[in-house]
Amino acid sequence: MLTHAAANLPLPDDVGMAPAHYGVHLEARRTDGTGYTLMRFGLYTQTWLASRDAARLNIELAGRAATVVPGFTVTAMTAPVNFGDRENYSDPYRTDVAVLMAAALTGAGA
Repeated sequence: MLTHAAANLPLPDDVGMAPAHYGVHLEARRTDGTGYTLMRFGLYTQTWLASRDAARLNIELAGRAATVVPGFTVTAMTAPVNFGDRENYSDPYRTDVAVLMAAALTGAGA
């Protein structure tokens, strides 16, 4: 893309790769590695946006990640997403992910 821009050429319509989508998974894990996904946020089209929200959620969880779900450690992680699975994700552009997570973890919302 940079070589096209430097040469003042239009970008090609097809670069040979499918568009990538990213998500943030709020996961509860036991010490043996077993666990489950509590919530999914996405779809993000840029990794830095997913990473930013995962970091925000981990900051919100700091100090209480082990007590949110007794016996589990709760963390937010970025992950690639299959676009066909988008109905299982909460839209991070319509709601603040930290507010949505807090509501879900206290039982006040989904």
